[in-house]
Amino acid sequence: MKAELTTWLARGRTQTADGAFCGWLEPATGTLSAPYPEITGYAVNLLSGQPAARGAAQWLAKRPGFAARPERTGPAVYAFDLAMIAHGLLRHGEIEAGLRYAGHLVTLYDRHGDLPAVEPGSATAALPVTWSTGGRAHLLKCVQALLGAADHGMEPALDVAAKLVQQGLGQLAEGADPPLRTEPDASNVSLHALCYAAEGLWIWGTRIGDTNALHGSRVITEWVWRHRLPAGGFPGHLRAGSPTQRQGDVHAQAIRLAALHGLPAAEIAEQRAALAAGLWRAGDEAAVYYWPDADRLNLNSWATMFAAQCTDPDTITWDTLV
Repeated sequence: MKAELTTWLARGRTQTADGAFCGWLEPATGTLSAPYPEITGYAVNLLSGQPAARGAAQWLAKRPGFAARPERTGPAVYAFDLAMIAHGLLRHGEIEAGLRYAGHLVTLYDRHGDLPAVEPGSATAALPVTWSTGGRAHLLKCVQALLGAADHGMEPALDVAAKLVQQGLGQLAEGADPPLRTEPDASNVSLHALCYAAEGLWIWGTRIGDTNALHGSRVITEWVWRHRLPAGGFPGHLRAGSPTQRQGDVHAQAIRLAALHGLPAAEIAEQRAALAAGLWRAGDEAAVYYWPDADRLNLNSWATMFAAQCTDPDTITWDTLV
């Protein structure tokens, strides 16, 4: 499965001619979404050193400004996206460009005494209040880029990363349902954002040797894992306690985290089999459907990247996790 998924990505099935990766491909029409800078950062990390990554890194390095998705949210700057771009560039060796993005994260923290999900004043229109615009849990994954930047001499980045982890662990409530709030509306829980939080704590704990962070990551992972659906897979959200439809990225993230934390092997194998059974396949390629039960299907870039890493957790390090 790993080889098929990686082949689909490396052949640039969702990559534009100028190097950017798009979020998804509609197989029925061949239509690509608009380019996603954040997802292009993931691709540069996962495919580091390969031709597809070189084109993607060059595209990111040449981008003016820090807007997340200009075609959708205008000039709005998302801290999470900055981090994913920064880390991909640093992993690929585009140090100057990577530090430019990471430096803006540090500037945001210094300016606001916290890391805002969206840079205040950057949006020209009101954004919907969701986990990505009003939440904090997912921002824990930003520590990956900050750790990488610190390794390249940006010392303040390490301090910001440490503060993010400290804040996140301070908000974590073991035994609560959920253990960490993902967005302003407490009745809505994003499992995707919780997985990002668990990934961030695992990254920090693994790199620094912080057992409290590793424990926090496991607490979140076990909570997500308990929300497996009867037919396999995981919902994207819980709304007022009820699961929404299956979501491919959460499925792959949950498997990867469960493997990293050594959850029951039989349960992990069952979920891997369910994921593999639902893949789109053609020849020696495979991809993950974002919403496998939707009427209009799309092959999702980031879900496929996560899935490519969920079969071989022993090869994942703090800096290679996408």
